[in-house]
Amino acid sequence: MRRKKRGSHFDLPEDEADIQVNPDQAGEAAGVSPPGNSRRKKKKRIPGWVYRVIVILAVAALGVVVWFNRDNLTLEKISLWIQEKVVGSGIGDGYPYAIDNGEIAVKNFGAWGQDSVFVSDSYLTVLNATAKEVVSRQHSFGSPVLKTAGDKALIYNLGGTGYQIEAYASTVRKESAEAKILAGALAANGSYALLTEGEGCYGQLMVYTAQNEEKFLYRFSKYYPTSVSLNAAATEALVTAVSAQDGGLVSVVYKLDLSQEGEAQPVAEYSENLLFDSFFYADGSGAAVGDAGAVLLDTAGKAEKFDYQGAELTSYTGKDGLTAFCLSPYENAASGELVILSGSGQKAFSVELQAVLKSVSIFGNTVAVLGGGEVRAYSIAEGTALSTAEAGSDSRAVALLDESNAYVLAMSEIRRLELAAAE
Repeated sequence: MRRKKRGSHFDLPEDEADIQVNPDQAGEAAGVSPPGNSRRKKKKRIPGWVYRVIVILAVAALGVVVWFNRDNLTLEKISLWIQEKVVGSGIGDGYPYAIDNGEIAVKNFGAWGQDSVFVSDSYLTVLNATAKEVVSRQHSFGSPVLKTAGDKALIYNLGGTGYQIEAYASTVRKESAEAKILAGALAANGSYALLTEGEGCYGQLMVYTAQNEEKFLYRFSKYYPTSVSLNAAATEALVTAVSAQDGGLVSVVYKLDLSQEGEAQPVAEYSENLLFDSFFYADGSGAAVGDAGAVLLDTAGKAEKFDYQGAELTSYTGKDGLTAFCLSPYENAASGELVILSGSGQKAFSVELQAVLKSVSIFGNTVAVLGGGEVRAYSIAEGTALSTAEAGSDSRAVALLDESNAYVLAMSEIRRLELAAAE
């Protein structure tokens, strides 16, 4: 059967009329490469060796990261990190948080990472950003003192023998010292130190590893030790100590190398000034705080004295190589001065305020001071006002959790403040 192709002057067989011609094939048959095929020929595959080089570089980079963080990649630390994330999750009722677990001393309140932490006369409590209790553990210390560093917290019984080390997930260690505890310190790597009374000496310093192994012992034969602090790696310690000489009071500062044995000599001495606290900073500098003045130590251990010039110390803190002092011209004066010094004793920032300065906190380049029922924040580097917030007339202490948010300890509650821009 035949059909006539429309528009054609000749007839084709039906099977030939239905043949579909591939343009590519037609072009190839004519000896011409079609455009599409030409593009396919030009496309090049990435050589396999490039992928191998990328894999090798990625593995090398991961190895470098692991090497520099090897101290933090122990099984214990990884386990604690996982437990912290699990325990720390959850939503609370929000701030303010009503305090119903007893009285809280100002020195036992602060920020622990992004959380608020405090120790009352009966409990250790940690609250997350929504005021959920992520930690609530009872203790039996009559005079508890709280120290935090890294992912651990140390609580010791001042004048007693009990102490315990806490993590988010559980109590890591609960022990009793052999003698009454005079002071304690915690390092970022989990090591800790205790100053205790000692038989046949004025006191002794014992430093332990994170695994609770004793690594250093020093017995003081000339001075009574009053405070201790450790650097982040627990390789050095600052100790303040006092003694009576020629009818007067003398305070000294020791900078102890924990790898060295034998008697050490003080690096600084201060007359008629009771040094009672100390800070050791990550850069190797440090500070010792007294009732009439302070001692600042640079990274080389050189000491500079800072005299309060008869002013009263109302609050102080230290962080990131800076030490802050709140000074009042006399007791209960309605004015005061905030001074921040570097480890070399240089003044980094100062401001006079018309308020009783109750508390001070440092985070990064920001310092926050509590006074007159307000929290005022300043840039340390620029010396300018950054922000302010109402804290309440019953507020007692402030703790920055970052450069724009703070926790406040009040008489009966914990508050969280967002620091608005200053006018």
